[in-house]
Amino acid sequence: MSSEVTFNTFLISAVIAYAMGAIPVAYIAGRLYGVNIFKVGSRQAGATNVFREVSHRAGFAVTVIDASKGFLAILAVRQLGLDGAELLIPAVAAIAGHWNSPFTKFKGGDGVTSMVGIGIGIAWITLLGPITLGAAIGIGLNRKLSHPSLWGGAAGFLLFIALSFMPSSNTEPAVVYGLTGLGIGVMLHSMYFHRRHREFFSTPDVLEEESDPALTQNGLG
Repeated sequence: MSSEVTFNTFLISAVIAYAMGAIPVAYIAGRLYGVNIFKVGSRQAGATNVFREVSHRAGFAVTVIDASKGFLAILAVRQLGLDGAELLIPAVAAIAGHWNSPFTKFKGGDGVTSMVGIGIGIAWITLLGPITLGAAIGIGLNRKLSHPSLWGGAAGFLLFIALSFMPSSNTEPAVVYGLTGLGIGVMLHSMYFHRRHREFFSTPDVLEEESDPALTQNGLG
């Protein structure tokens, strides 16, 4: 910990990060299209749900903005003198804000995309490859998995851990452990929501069957 960083500094940084993480980007995007994101699809305020239930353009915009708010939250608290592992406290606060936004009655999304922005803000060099891998999986399997961002994030973090322990890595161990722990927390939060609300999620086969025009023409759809 830097000598000039005090408890009050951490407290202020956590409040700033929480407030930025709590900005309900997906909810706002849905409302602009006349959709309450909490009443459609997975009932989560996330980029994947907006992409599927609102529009691809809106989903892409939410992805970029959610990642940006995570990055900007870290960038903002760096101005207070925090660095390295010290940034993990506001990182947790930003994710907590995304999960429980006071602007939407303490409802939110998974935080996977915001986690990407947070990671870039803390250790962008090590995370460049993992983020590319995670994005490729998330986009490529968007229609084949019930939650592509979860699988993309998991794959990305496995690569991040592997790269972090290579001799050429300059990411301090505390940052690696902290980001990994926060990433696991985001994944578990997502899995818990999915298990608790299974009725909101359909398998790709079911979705295809329901939209099969042949079934509709035969009076079966």
